[in-house]
Amino acid sequence: MKINQQDTRSVTIETGIQNSGLGLLIVFTVFNGQGGMALIAAWWGIWHIISGFAISRYFAYKTIEPVVVK
Repeated sequence: MKINQQDTRSVTIETGIQNSGLGLLIVFTVFNGQGGMALIAAWWGIWHIISGFAISRYFAYKTIEPVVVK
């Protein structure tokens, strides 16, 4: 997509969080909140919180390379 590293990091985390919310919304609206589906979607949301925190900590310690304009 030819975007800088800061934007790439933001898109990486935000996409995962939005997909978890969308999954829960679909389960509760289309499938009437069926128990098994809701549990899987809820666990996926929790996993995105855990993995999002982990990758944000990783990004915090990894330096961003400067952009060289040619």
